[in-house]
Amino acid sequence: MTFFQFINQTLNSSRSLIIFVIFAGFFFMRTTLLPLSHDDYAYAFIWDGANGGNLEQMEFGTEEIETRKRVESMNDIFQSMESHYFTWGGRIFAHGLAQFFIWLGKPVFDVANTIIFIFLVLTIINLSNTWLKISRQALIWIFLSLFLFSAASLMSLFWLTGACNYMWMSFFQLFFLTPYVKALRSGEAGNSILNFLLMILLGLMAGWSNEAGALATVFLTVFLVGMCKARGVFRVWMIAGLISLIIGCAFMIFAPGNFARLEFAHPHFQYTLEIFFEHLTEGFDRVIAADFLALIPLFIYFLRRKEGNLTTAEILMLAFTVAGLLVPTAMLFSPEFNLRVSVPSLAFILVASTSAILEWERQHLKISLKLPEKIQRGVSLTLTTVLVSYFLTFIYVDISIFNAARRQVRYIERNMELDPIPMPPLPIRHRFEKIHGDRSAVPYLKHFAGIIDNPKFCLNMLVAQYYGVKRVIAADE
Repeated sequence: MTFFQFINQTLNSSRSLIIFVIFAGFFFMRTTLLPLSHDDYAYAFIWDGANGGNLEQMEFGTEEIETRKRVESMNDIFQSMESHYFTWGGRIFAHGLAQFFIWLGKPVFDVANTIIFIFLVLTIINLSNTWLKISRQALIWIFLSLFLFSAASLMSLFWLTGACNYMWMSFFQLFFLTPYVKALRSGEAGNSILNFLLMILLGLMAGWSNEAGALATVFLTVFLVGMCKARGVFRVWMIAGLISLIIGCAFMIFAPGNFARLEFAHPHFQYTLEIFFEHLTEGFDRVIAADFLALIPLFIYFLRRKEGNLTTAEILMLAFTVAGLLVPTAMLFSPEFNLRVSVPSLAFILVASTSAILEWERQHLKISLKLPEKIQRGVSLTLTTVLVSYFLTFIYVDISIFNAARRQVRYIERNMELDPIPMPPLPIRHRFEKIHGDRSAVPYLKHFAGIIDNPKFCLNMLVAQYYGVKRVIAADE
C-alpha cells in the first residue's frame, strides 16, 4: 500500500466528487454559523476618515454619540473606500468586497464565500496541471492543509472581513498566475486584444489585494515571464499583466492611509532587531510550520526523484514554494506580524505540493507501508474516526456560537430602552477549546461581537448603532 493510497483508504472515499462535496459542505456550514463580529461592524458603515474612521481612532462627542451612516448603495462603498484609502489603508478592493457583502447580507456572503473557496481549490489543481483529472489524494491534501495546518484559519477563511482580505485575495493572485503557468506547460499562448485587456484587469486585482501575497505574486510573475521569454512563448499580454500587477501593488502599499495608520498605532516607528525576533518567534514560526507540513509531499517526491535535469513541472514546484515562503518572510519586516497570512502562503505552497502528488502518481513512485493488512485496516478506521469526530466538534461549537449570538441579538432588541445595555459573556461550550485553538471562534468571542467593558469603545458604539440602540457594554454576568 502506498502512502497516498493509505490516506485515501483512511478517509474512506471512493470518488473525488464525494470528497469535494463533503469538504465544501463543511466549509459552507462553518461560514454560515459564524456570526458577524469585530471589523464586520466597522465596515457596515461608510468610512468616516474626517472623524477618525470607524476603528481605533473613531472620535466621539462629549454629549452626543458620534454616529456613522450605514452602507446602503454602491456609491456609499466608493465614498467609503476613498476615505479609507487616504486615512486608514490601501486594501480598498478587499474591504470594498467586505462592505458589499455586509450591505447585501450575511446569507449572500455565505454562498459567495463557499464558491470562492471551491474556485480557489480548483485553481490550485489547475496550476498543478490537472484541470480535467482531479486526484483524490491531492484533494484530500489541499483540504486538510487549509483546515488543519493553516494558522488562524477561522479568521482567514470563514470570517467575513478576514476571508475577503485573505482567502479571496489568494484566489485572485493564483488566478492571475494561471495563464503564465499554462503557457509554460503547454509551450504555446494566445496573443489577442482580449488577453491583453483581461491581464491588465487581473493584474490590478491581484496586485491590489494584500501586501505580502501581492509581493510574492510580483516575484513569481517576474520569474514566469523570464521563463516564458527563455522558452520562446513570450507574449505582449504577459508584460502588460506584470506592469498592471506592479501598479496595483504600489497603489496599495503606498496608500496615504497606511502611513496615517502607522503613525497612529506606532508613533515615530523605527524597525529594530527586537521587532524582527518578536515576529520570528510569535508568528513567523507558526506560518512556516504550517507551510512545511503542507510541503511533505514535495519533500518525499524529491527524495524519491531520480537524478537528472529539472523538468518544467519541478521548476514550477520550486518557484511556487519560494513564493509561498516569501509571504511570511515579507511580514518579518512589517510593523506587525499577522497570522492570517498563513492562508495566502499556503495557497502558493499547495500548488507546489499538489503538483508533487500528481507527478508522484504519474511516475508511479511507491512508498510502501510495511504493515500487516489487519493493522492497516485498524489504523485506517481509527484515523477516519478521529478526523470525522474532530471536524464534527467544530460544527458542534459553531452551532453553540451561532445560537448564543442570535439569543444576544434578541436580548438587545428586548432591552432597547437601557443605556447602556449590559451584555453578559456569550454562553459558548468550551469543551474543545484546547484542541481547536484559534481555528474556532471561541478565543475571539468572549462577549458578543468582541465588545469590551468600555461603552465608548469604537466596536461597542458601532454594534449599538448597527442594532439601533444607544450603547452596549460587556458585563461580567
